[in-house]
Amino acid sequence: MIVYLKVLAAAIGLLKMTGPFKGECKVRAVHFQDGVVYIDLPVNAETKSNAIHSLFWNSRQSHAVVQAEQTQTQRSLVRYRVLRQLTQDLPEAGTAASLSGWLGSKPDDFGFDNQYSIVTLPNGTNGWFFDNNTENWVIHIHGRRAGKGETLRNLQQFADLGYKQYVMSMKTDPKPDGLGKKVSKLGQNEWSEIEEAVLLANSSGARNIILFGWSQGAMMSGLFLTRSSHAKFVTGAIFDSPLLDYRNTMRFQAERGGYDRVLGDRVVDAIRDSKLIRVLGYRNVDVDQISLVSDALLPQVPVLVLYSMNDGHVAIEDVHRFAEMNGAVSLVEIAQARHCRLFNEDKATYTNAISSWLQANQI
Repeated sequence: MIVYLKVLAAAIGLLKMTGPFKGECKVRAVHFQDGVVYIDLPVNAETKSNAIHSLFWNSRQSHAVVQAEQTQTQRSLVRYRVLRQLTQDLPEAGTAASLSGWLGSKPDDFGFDNQYSIVTLPNGTNGWFFDNNTENWVIHIHGRRAGKGETLRNLQQFADLGYKQYVMSMKTDPKPDGLGKKVSKLGQNEWSEIEEAVLLANSSGARNIILFGWSQGAMMSGLFLTRSSHAKFVTGAIFDSPLLDYRNTMRFQAERGGYDRVLGDRVVDAIRDSKLIRVLGYRNVDVDQISLVSDALLPQVPVLVLYSMNDGHVAIEDVHRFAEMNGAVSLVEIAQARHCRLFNEDKATYTNAISSWLQANQI
């Protein structure tokens, strides 16, 4: 019974798009020294990086940009220097917090204030549009429960390269950008939202359209490419830390949590078959049918996959199977980076990989 409840809770957790965000650790202490704020976090797999990160707390409502101070780090804790407060408050000791790679949550945080407009797709979602004198477009697609801010680290590079950019919202994003939908289909239907963004770019005269998907946003991009009759308008795709197969990822998560991998199978089988899932207001999803590493072959569109074997969140080894199946896939690993923090860990390698790939494929 206990195992069944764990399975059901995990299944609902994947489908549910509302509720507070859980922190990955708890703040140990906050210090003030010579006008600088320091925040102590426990040492774990997520806090070992020296890169600049976002620190979130208060269910992601509070946000600061931080970097580890190695000279003040001890065996059991990492001391982070606050480089920039993006909200006015600071966490207290004991506050649940998490590190992410965002570095900001709106275009203004990256110096793009007054350089974008709000464009609404036919489905009612609002996205940020960055104009440029070009026929080349990039459509940025964030991951599950992440929000548009996740994708903004790439704005400057593509702006410098002269691309128009559209940062899209999903129906499951909170209002007013999204529709506040409470239930995810794990990408099974969401790819049609990408289709609307592609049609927007095409009707606006786009000659080249690149999809840039993060985590589950990469999966949705891949599903668009395999299922949409409008995939012909897309000339390339970039995947950052892609989630390519939910069954493999849930097996990985089960093992990571100290359980047998079979528990991951039971979770995805419950998502597919459980009647109680439907009774609780969710819809069954055949997760295996949306895998990008089973028999779903992409059209011959060049794809750049940026990944790290130290990802820690998705079954990242799937990228090798994905590349074997699709001959137009290029793989670039950023060593030691955690999930969706590749840019933060090694910006030079990350941006050079993108520029080289664009040039090689003449996109």
